[in-house]
Amino acid sequence: MIIRCFMLMFINNVSWHMFINPIDFVFLGFTLNLTNINEANSSIQNSVSNDDSRENITWWSIMIIIFLALILAALYLDSFLDNDLLNGKTLKGTSIVLCVISFFYSLHIVRNFNSKE
Repeated sequence: MIIRCFMLMFINNVSWHMFINPIDFVFLGFTLNLTNINEANSSIQNSVSNDDSRENITWWSIMIIIFLALILAALYLDSFLDNDLLNGKTLKGTSIVLCVISFFYSLHIVRNFNSKE
């Protein structure tokens, strides 16, 4: 995203929709949820949480990752197809919503682990 912003400085007639790429949001969601799984596994080693909370965090993170993967597949399919088979605005909105959910879920997990330490 930073490279895109840098490149857009040199393009004439830049519009705001060029800055918001739903694939960036999907990959941010992937990163956040993989971090959640990593935190859950490291908390077991440090005995910060019990097995039930670790399994709960892992389960929800995997579910969000599956939804993000489906959206990513739909975004790639939409970029390859010339017709309007998929609604681009809905895909963009869904990817942003799932990224925001992932962010707040990760924030909740980090705050819980920090309060238990």
